[in-house]
Amino acid sequence: MLRLLPIVPVEEAPDLDGDAERYAMSNEVPAVVVAKRNGDVVAQNAPARLLMGAGTGKSCWDMFGGLENAVGLPCQRNCVGGLLNSGMERSQHTRPTIAGQRHHLTCIPVDDVVVCTLGRGTGGRPEKWQSLTAREREVLQLLAEGETTPGAATLLGVSESTLRTHVEKMRNKLGVSTRAALVAEGFRLGYLG
Repeated sequence: MLRLLPIVPVEEAPDLDGDAERYAMSNEVPAVVVAKRNGDVVAQNAPARLLMGAGTGKSCWDMFGGLENAVGLPCQRNCVGGLLNSGMERSQHTRPTIAGQRHHLTCIPVDDVVVCTLGRGTGGRPEKWQSLTAREREVLQLLAEGETTPGAATLLGVSESTLRTHVEKMRNKLGVSTRAALVAEGFRLGYLG
């Protein structure tokens, strides 16, 4: 089962008693970084802190760009603002190699911040309890494309309430608490991409 950790200000991240490397890049918990429009990091979870160091106030692209042995990262100056300017319907998905292992980086605009998740790109098969229906996969695809609840409901010809029910069921099945995490988990499990 997927274990989730809260995104906390860097100063509040837990002490992991020497288990940092395994924890930082486990298949269970991706590194999560939240950056403002100007690129400044405003929050990160414990795996991100362990992997990239304390990041509050640093630029997102410097944090990801500072990863050793990383190939294929799209991070560059002002990429957060550029992604936000391209609209909520856009997200960025790349499969960089870090220390010789494939990973998946997903950056999703949410309101006036970008949420980036970095996890191992195992593309593991979903467990039976994580299986999504055809309709749930359609909803997930629309979320990944940045569609809003009203917009997705209209495209699928269902009510907003029905669409929210699909989202809630997927969040429960995949063990996540936000739409951004739902999309990231959808990519990790191979439903998207």
